[in-house]
Parts: sequence; structure tokens; C-alpha cells
Amino acid sequence: MIRNRTIARAALLAVAILALPQAASANKVGWLEDVVHRVVKASDPELARSGRVSGRLFEESAEQGLSSLARRSDAIALAGKPADEVADAALDLRFNRMVGQADPELSRTFRALAPAEKRLVLRMGEAAERISRRFPDRAPEMIRKLGVEGMTAVRVYGDDVAEVIVREGPEAVNVLRKSGRSGWEFYVGTVLRHKRKLAAAGVLGLFLADPDRFVDSAGRITEYAVAKFAEAGIDLAGAVGSGAARGLERSLADRLGVLGLGGAVLKWTALIAAGIVAAAAFLVILGLPVRWLTLPFRMVGRGLRATVRSS
Repeated sequence: MIRNRTIARAALLAVAILALPQAASANKVGWLEDVVHRVVKASDPELARSGRVSGRLFEESAEQGLSSLARRSDAIALAGKPADEVADAALDLRFNRMVGQADPELSRTFRALAPAEKRLVLRMGEAAERISRRFPDRAPEMIRKLGVEGMTAVRVYGDDVAEVIVREGPEAVNVLRKSGRSGWEFYVGTVLRHKRKLAAAGVLGLFLADPDRFVDSAGRITEYAVAKFAEAGIDLAGAVGSGAARGLERSLADRLGVLGLGGAVLKWTALIAAGIVAAAAFLVILGLPVRWLTLPFRMVGRGLRATVRSS
């Protein structure tokens, strides 16, 4: 009898020990949800008063643990290469700015997390701020539907991706994970407009499996994409040139970002300058005088002078 009791106690102790990591993981995810609740309420006091900011936000991820969620989040963030994700040493300061100093217990818990887990918490909180400001009437529901990966996408790529991810589900997140912004723009601007046709022809599945075969990293539509869309009865031939133009624009924007320069005016100025250089190179290749580039301006100048003289 004593032996049986000893065995039973040992079995109960083993079960309790095995359950500890899961309980700790669930507690960490619950703490993350508390942080997001606090951020949403601070972003929209009216929403906070409504009482709708409550309950589980990442229920499907509760059993995975914060470290596992951080790895999933990193997979999305690395594809987007966010320039404003700070170094590990500044994570604590960024968290304090996000939640304020009202609850020192939150800060102590955050400091105890691993760096990857800290980045996850910041992405979820900052994405929640964006969702709350842009979609105040639907913020809690959208956060639940977006999940950890969708919220990471919002943080990395901007809140304009949120509605598409909520509507299309995990396939939209997979496009961002596999091909980043270039594949996303092709997906939203072209694939979704012809989704039924592409699905019926089996082309949608091919795109979702490997978006990079349809559009390259500069945003240019590939010959493979033109051929496959033609099989579905969709003509992409006219979109190849515009895709090249978008690719040039994106390359210039990326380069300006690396140099610390930004702004729409500067981007378009650089794009026009690049176009002039390309046109000049084309004239040189053809053996034509480069001064032909100034011909339109000279004609306008002559017209203006003639107008002034006649008056």
C-alpha cells in the first residue's frame, strides 16, 4: 500500500513538472495580451470605455509560448527588413515609451524576456497602435484575426496590409513571408483582381507556392508570369513595362532609404534624373547628339520669346 502511494505521488509530481513549461508559456502569452490591451486602450480612450477591449487576442497561439511566437514573427520581419527596429540595448526604452511608466511591474517583466521575445512584444504593441488609430471601430476584432504573423506584417509593412490579410487569411501572410513587398504589390494589384480565373486554371496555387517566379525582387513581372497568366486567359504583356518602371522606382527608394534620405519629392526627382541619364545613354548608343534631349525646352523657350516680341 505504501509503495503504491509512493508511486502515485511520484507520477503526480512528474505530471506537475511537465506542465510547468506550458503554464509558464501560457502566462507569458497572457502577459503579452495584457500589454496589447493596454496599448489599444491608450490609443483610443473611447474604445477603452466601450468595454470591447477584453478577452483573448492570440488564443490560437497560447500553447506555443512566447519564444516560438517570436521565431514566427522574425520570419515575417526578416523578409521586410524593417529599418527602424532598434538594437537590443534600446528595447527597454522603446517599451517604456510605448506603455508609459504607470506600471513598473510591466517593465520588470519585459526586462526579464529574451531579446527575440522583446522584439515580438514591441511589434505587437506598435502594430496594435496603428490598427487602433486607423480602424478604431474594428481594432480588437482585427487584431484577433490578424494573429501574431499578421500583426508583424502590419508593423513591418504598414497598416495598409491589414485589411487584405484579414480578408484573405494566411495565404496573404505567406506572400509577404516569401517575397516581401514586391510580391505583395503584384498579389494585391494583379493576382487578387483575377483570383477566380487563376484558381480555376491552377495558376493561383503556383503563385502562392513560389511568388518569386512571377515577380522579381525589383517588382518586375517575369516572362514565366506572362506565360502562366496567358494560360488563364489574362494578358500581362502590357504590364511588363510598368513593372520595370515600378522596379526602378523601388530600387531608387531603397537606395535613398539606405542613405537616410526620403520624401516623395526627392524620390521623384531622383527618378526623373535617372530617366534623363538613361535617355542620354540611349542617344549615345544610337550615335545621336545628346543635345536633342533639350529640344523640347528650346522649342518652348523660342515660343515664349516670340510671344514677348509680338506683344
